[in-house]
This record gives sequence, structure tokens and C-alpha cells, in this order.
Amino acid sequence: MKAEKLNQSSEGVTKPEPEEEPKPKRPAVRKIDIFKAWCKGCGICVAFCPREVLAIDEEGYPYVKDLDACTGCGWCEIRCPDFAITVESRRKRRAVERRDEKEATE
Repeated sequence: MKAEKLNQSSEGVTKPEPEEEPKPKRPAVRKIDIFKAWCKGCGICVAFCPREVLAIDEEGYPYVKDLDACTGCGWCEIRCPDFAITVESRRKRRAVERRDEKEATE
């Protein structure tokens, strides 16, 4: 049974408030790039991912299994000994855009 919010009018009559539709959550990450030429297939990025966003393919290389689950923590990027993975979060992207705008106005 769903809990309904109640709204009491000036007449003392209690009416249920209409339920609001939840807004879809935007993913924290725009993209994850994996450079297979640099990757040695060690699986460290997959092992450290707390949300199981990454998986290993049949060739032994990581791939993005579920981008929507990614929080943008960057553990995979930080732990990769070959610098073969990058995580582009929305926050990082906005910071770069602001820096570029600031440099353009100077």
C-alpha cells in the first residue's frame, strides 16, 4: 500500500495530494574510454569497480557493461597501471568548459 500525502483544506476536509512523478536520474558519467592498445588485460579496473560497471570480454579486456550504474568515482582510472582507462564525468566536463571560457575572456 502506497503512503499518500494528505492536504487539509480550509474547510477541514482532507484530500490526498497528487503524487509527483520521480525525475529520472541523470548518470554521473558521460563516457568511459578504454584504450585497448595500452591495456594488458590485468582486470584491476574491473576488480576495483564498486558498482560492477565494467566486465571482462572473451579476449580478456575490460568493457563497459552498465554505464548508467557508474557513479564517476574514478577508481578504475586511478588503479589502472597502464593509464588505459579514462572516466569523463559531468563535473569534470563542466570544470574544463569553465576553464576554457575563462581563458577565452582573458
